[in-house]
Amino acid sequence: MTAVEEAKQSVIQAGLKLLEYGLIARTWGNVSHRVDGGQFVITPSGRDYRSLGPEDIVTVQISDCSYTGSIKPSSEKGVHAEIYKRFPDVHFVIHTHQEYASVISACHINAIPIDDGLLAGQVLCGAYALPSTKKLQRNVANTLARTSNRAIILKNHGAVCYGANDMEAFKAALELDSACRQYIDDTYKSLTGEPEADPAQLSCFALGLCHTASKYDEALADHKLHHSRRLEDGFVLFDDSGTEIQVRYDELDAGMPEEAWVYQQIYRSHKQINHIRWSGIPEIIAFSHTGQPLKPLLDDFAQLIGTSAKSMELSPSEISAALKKSSAVIIRGKGALCCGSSYDDALAVGMVLEKNGKAHIGAKLLGRVKPIHYLESLLMRLVYLKKYSKQSAVTS
Repeated sequence: MTAVEEAKQSVIQAGLKLLEYGLIARTWGNVSHRVDGGQFVITPSGRDYRSLGPEDIVTVQISDCSYTGSIKPSSEKGVHAEIYKRFPDVHFVIHTHQEYASVISACHINAIPIDDGLLAGQVLCGAYALPSTKKLQRNVANTLARTSNRAIILKNHGAVCYGANDMEAFKAALELDSACRQYIDDTYKSLTGEPEADPAQLSCFALGLCHTASKYDEALADHKLHHSRRLEDGFVLFDDSGTEIQVRYDELDAGMPEEAWVYQQIYRSHKQINHIRWSGIPEIIAFSHTGQPLKPLLDDFAQLIGTSAKSMELSPSEISAALKKSSAVIIRGKGALCCGSSYDDALAVGMVLEKNGKAHIGAKLLGRVKPIHYLESLLMRLVYLKKYSKQSAVTS
């Protein structure tokens, strides 16, 4: 096996590892490996990491990002090139949408301090720009010029972590997420005097819902909704334990869980929706009590969910109407419903919505919430629907 072939295999394995660790969802994020001749190999654009073979990994010139062949490299290849230009000793780069670095990316801060470890010092936050643009590449270059650390945070987007090899790059990514979470927790404890940062208490404090926090466990027990999947003549309701209730469209009655009527309306009105996931994590339950729509603080929310997830009661007609322009809705006091054409799609919607909810709470805790501009969010949504969602369905 040649050095390039080994590098491609390393990139494929790293992509699978990113999924396993929950550092990326769906086709987001990208991985590259420097090779000889002023080049690097990188994951392709908009492809599911589980489908990749060596023939799908693209060789790119560091100097000008040119490449040969019919497979397009990741649209963030320019970001990787800037890192290889800045740090000759770096041979592996991973761009992630990892949870807590993404939360920090949505906050009104320019850097986070880290006391020890690989990233000891400061991790800088680069200025925002739309993904896959020359402006983002320039912003990354400007940020890299001001740091010698092994990671930077991309505003409203995610993070880039890098190292001499894949192990060092992954170490940077894991240490970064731990440090970002610690920063949020420490801020909460400093503001409140609490010894621990309970997610429900932190969320309610940040959102000004202190009366809700003490009743969180009771409210959650009362308001758990079922997940669902479509059947030929109806649908299944199921919970996290795997207990199932099969429902036929002509057998709905007053004894059914209230969400069954909502799911029936969704399946009848939206032929592309086959799976529905309920999100009931503390942050989303807390946010659902605000009665506000959840707006994009992160690029992947704008792409996968839309310009907002509206807030409403558990009304079949209102929820079905809202899903014409979004893949998720906030249910007041009860969490959120996340929809997709497949189980994986619905799971990805849920993962991105929950991360965006945490970003809203983190931004509120650390100062102010500033969503991505509506027109930028709309543009990202349209590009995703027309381009990346089709590419992600391609398998090797």
